[in-house]
Amino acid sequence: MNPLNDVRPFLAVDPLQKSLLRYYIRTGYEEKKASSFAYQNTLPFLHRFLQGERLLNTQESADLHIQPLLLYYGFTEFLKAIILFYQPSYPETTSVLAHGLSTRKRKKKDYRFIDDEVKTQRNGLFPLLSSKMFQLTIEEGTRFKMSELFIQLHDMESIIRHDARIIPPKNTTIVPELLTHHMLLYNLSMISRYESEWWGELITSRLSQDVPLIELYLQQAGNRIRTLIREETLKGLITM
Repeated sequence: MNPLNDVRPFLAVDPLQKSLLRYYIRTGYEEKKASSFAYQNTLPFLHRFLQGERLLNTQESADLHIQPLLLYYGFTEFLKAIILFYQPSYPETTSVLAHGLSTRKRKKKDYRFIDDEVKTQRNGLFPLLSSKMFQLTIEEGTRFKMSELFIQLHDMESIIRHDARIIPPKNTTIVPELLTHHMLLYNLSMISRYESEWWGELITSRLSQDVPLIELYLQQAGNRIRTLIREETLKGLITM
């Protein structure tokens, strides 16, 4: 069953606008301001959410080569809808439209995905999600290694414990699962987009131990993202 089916009753203008109004009032906005935000954000929320769902649905039947792009940008559309709960004036400036993450654009000859890193930026969606959704301050320039992110995902345990290359670190920054997926998919999408020759050779040749890890992750990520989005969306749309 699709986890997003529970959200479907809200995906029309009237019920969505009423739910957003109740949410903004419940979180402290006076009624006039809450009403303005609810009216302003109904269509952006609705279209971002539906676009996210379309992209994730497309990923299920897409070639492995382009799955990271569909998953990342689908996930991003969902997140840009959900951020309207926490930052109803989003986007206030163009700076928040950035990814909020960066990674090396050129890969070394002996590159291994598990050793690659993403680095946090000062502005963009990632730091906004961290601070607004999770009240988590992650310093600019903080680096997250792919193997450390995989270790944090329960669904990856079955394959990780058989990969001798991945050694659990003594000290690592634990982040909410939603942010973990955001970072992994950001890096995979950038690789498939900007390193298409390396990415295509990796998948075709299957010479790297990274391939089974990446394949398993991409197989599971879509449904897990739907579950996380369902949880976060219903938190806002169902009146407590």
